[in-house]
Order: sequence, then C-alpha cells, then structure tokens
Amino acid sequence: MKKKSLDELQLARAFAIIAVLVVHSSSQGVTKLPPDSTLFPIYNFLNIAGKLGTPTFIMLSSFVLFYNYYHRKLTFDLMKNFYKKRLKFILLPYVVFSSLYFGLTWYLYYDFTIQEAADNFIWKLSLGKAYPHLYFVFISVQLYVLFPFLILLFKKSDFLRKNAIWLGLVIQWLWVWANREYFQVPFKGSISLSYMSFYFVGAYLGIYYDTILEKMKEKAYRIRTISFLTVGYLAMLGLYTSYMLFQRTGVYVDISEHWPEWINANMAEFTWATHALFAGVMLFVLAHILNDRISLKTKALFMEIGATSFGIYLVHPMLLIFFRSFISGGSPVLFHTWQITTFFAVFILSWLIVRFFYTAVPGYWVFFGKMAPLFEVPKKEKARKEERENSGMFRYKDDDGNWAYSDFPGDRKNKR
Repeated sequence: MKKKSLDELQLARAFAIIAVLVVHSSSQGVTKLPPDSTLFPIYNFLNIAGKLGTPTFIMLSSFVLFYNYYHRKLTFDLMKNFYKKRLKFILLPYVVFSSLYFGLTWYLYYDFTIQEAADNFIWKLSLGKAYPHLYFVFISVQLYVLFPFLILLFKKSDFLRKNAIWLGLVIQWLWVWANREYFQVPFKGSISLSYMSFYFVGAYLGIYYDTILEKMKEKAYRIRTISFLTVGYLAMLGLYTSYMLFQRTGVYVDISEHWPEWINANMAEFTWATHALFAGVMLFVLAHILNDRISLKTKALFMEIGATSFGIYLVHPMLLIFFRSFISGGSPVLFHTWQITTFFAVFILSWLIVRFFYTAVPGYWVFFGKMAPLFEVPKKEKARKEERENSGMFRYKDDDGNWAYSDFPGDRKNKR
C-alpha cells in the first residue's frame, strides 16, 4: 500500500530551506566584514548555525525513500517507475540549472573559448560543481543510484537495520580517514560517502517510523529522546560556531597547538557533521511537535514553503547575485540593512518565481521538478475547529502530555 503523505515532512523541508537561505544570505557579512567588527560574531553564528539545511534535505530524501519503498515488494516495474520519476523531476532540473548557472558565471567572471567552456561544463556537471549549492542534487543522485543496493541490504540484514545509525557514522568516518590518508580526493564534499550517516539515519527513521511514533506517545521515552537531542544539538551548536569563529578570527592558531594532531585534523569535519546530524533529527522532531500545535494559517504558510523548497533551493542563488550587484559595502547601517533586505527579498521572489512557473508554465517540472499545489486546510478540520471555538472548547494537555479538547472547567488549569 502506498504510504500517506506526511505534513510533518513538508514542515521539516520548510525549516531546512530557511536555514539554507540564512547561510547564503549571511555569507557576504562573513566575507566582507573585518573579523574584529562588532557584528562579525553574529554573522558567523548565523552562517554556521544555518549549515544544517542541506544535510537535512539529504536525510529527508533518504527517509522518504525508505518510508515509501522499504515495506513494498521490489519489482522491475517499481524500480523503473522510481528511476523514471527521478530522471524527470530531479536530474533534468539539475542539468537545466547547472547550464543556467554555468552560463551566468561564464558571462560574469570567465573568458573561456567555446571548447574550453564545453569541457569545463561537462566536468563540473559530473561533480555537481556548476555552482556551489548544486552539490546537494548531485549527492541525491548518488543516493538514487545506490538505493536499490541499500534497500536490499536493509531488507536482508536485521543487524544493519537495527544498528543503522552507528554503522552510518562508522562508514562516513572511515571514508574521512581513508581520504585524508590515502585517496586525497579534493572534491570530497561531492562524494556520497561523506554523508553516509545522514543516509543511514534517514533509512532508520523511514523503516521504523510507525514504531518510533508509538514509542513517542510514552511520556518517559519522549522526554528522554527530546532531552538527548536538545542537549546534543545545543552542545554541538556552541562547539561548531565557536570553532569556526576562532578559525576565522585566527584565535585557533593560539589554542590548537595544545591539542593532539588528530583533533586538529578532524575538528572541522567533526563539528560540522555532528552538528548537522543532531540538527537534522531535531528539525524532524520539531516538525512533528509543531504539526498539531501551530495555527492552521501558520501551518499553511510553512506547508507552502516546504512544497516549493526544491525550486527555491535551485533559483535563490541567482537572485542573490542580482541583489549583491547593487550594494556590497558602504556605511554600516546601509550594509547591514541591505543584508536583511536581501534575505527577505530573495526568499519572497524565489517563491513567487517557483509558484509562477507552477501555475503558468505547463512544463514547469523541467525547471523545478514535481511540486505540490497550494496547501489548503481540509474542510473537516476547519469545521471541527469552528465547532470547538463556537462551543467554548479549548485545548489542553492530558496526563500523558498529549493535546486534547474539553469544555470542562476543571481542565482550565492546563489551558494552552
């Protein structure tokens, strides 16, 4: 049976794309401001704390695949359909936008001959490097290539299923070590092995999703899980942002000499990867927590952001190039105001462009892949909400910490 679509998934995608935009919008502050500037630590924090978006998308892609396909019988027709959709809705937009970004950067920055440009484009297309953010799609394509092999392994091995989280971490770190010691691949970030922990965590969540939801109904399990994720995320957020601030300001030169060499060699990778993994799972959990707690209008807004997130991801750097061509310096007030303006303008314009293509261009999927229509609150849900409001009912938490509705006066002490 086909799995139901999850609103929580769209909410998680919305949070992830917002993080991506924060990173890319704050990058100019990090590169243009002197390290001793008063606001440099703020730009550094936003730029580093937001580096959870793309890894979260990778984890969510793995979750979707295993959630939808693990419990189904793998047939030739099923796999043919799987690859047909990925070629049509993922790979084709990737090629189109790789061409657009390569052409734009060729026009703005390079002086290639036609032959040099063609050779350079093919090389960059094959590595996801036609523009920096496109590596995400390239990594996703590698996941699709590996997917039949991975799902067969997960189906056959109970050990692999139950231990997927730590096994993914081991595989990823073995690759990090082997690449540093032996292979020394300069484009490591374009290799799927660098994201194996995100693949495997997504696989684990997809396979055991219903079981995990049942366990999360138990108050003690829920508290332990959320506490562990929160503490881990906050600890790694502090470590990662601090480490990068030290590195960017030169402080790390003074303190790193007291660390063992293996810590110096792996600190950047460890802080990024561990922070991103905790953050990705936290976003996924947060989406489930907020799904039934935010207002219907707020949910509709985030559902729309999630539905258009792939298109926003593809198009927004082009708008950043445009906005940054106007102001890249000037007085502090002008510069900082323009950074904030750029974030919101790029966000809104990216969404407008994606939705315009969806409504006005029959073959919109060539550019932005498959897209959900505008989210509409189900009529039954609207009717239930209006009925509760008209009857004076209110929402409260029961003894197990779950949301419930009542008009009994005794429950008002827990009113939310």
